[in-house]
Amino acid sequence: MPQTPVEGVLHAFTRIGRRLKAKQPGDTIDPSAHLALFVLRCNGALRLSDLASRMEIDASTASRHVRSLEQAGLVRRSADPDDGRAFRVELTEQGTQEWEAASKRRMELLSRAMDGWTDSDIETFEKLMTRFAEGVTSLVDDRADGRAWADKGWAAAMAAQRKPAVAAAHLNTEENVENNQ
Repeated sequence: MPQTPVEGVLHAFTRIGRRLKAKQPGDTIDPSAHLALFVLRCNGALRLSDLASRMEIDASTASRHVRSLEQAGLVRRSADPDDGRAFRVELTEQGTQEWEAASKRRMELLSRAMDGWTDSDIETFEKLMTRFAEGVTSLVDDRADGRAWADKGWAAAMAAQRKPAVAAAHLNTEENVENNQ
């Protein structure tokens, strides 16, 4: 049992992280490969070295991920228009669909975890989590603008899915109120 509130936060993040990284029902690829899909979804086609850098892994590990994803038909290599000797990695349509489906499953998991929360609870939680993420990022991320690539890309990639998820959570809350009356 955590002895302090800070230990409780660490414990909660560990529990959540393990579950979000685990293979979810419906996942067709290894959960670790989802990060590569996410980076490519947020950034478009990238050289392997840039993909590795943004995933914060070494090039050989990124290469293994790309090879596996390529065999699954989720990414393809294309010539780099700036350097004919290099190639870029990009999502295929199937890769985009896989990432969106996996993201949707995780958003549904989070929405179900907040079932019964009021809109105000969810908004407060989002504000506190964002503030916390910004605090952690400012301490550990040495990028010039103080924001990790994930902070920039996540907002763009999830914008279309955010409103339906909040609306679904709101509907679930209304249904629970009606069912309990």
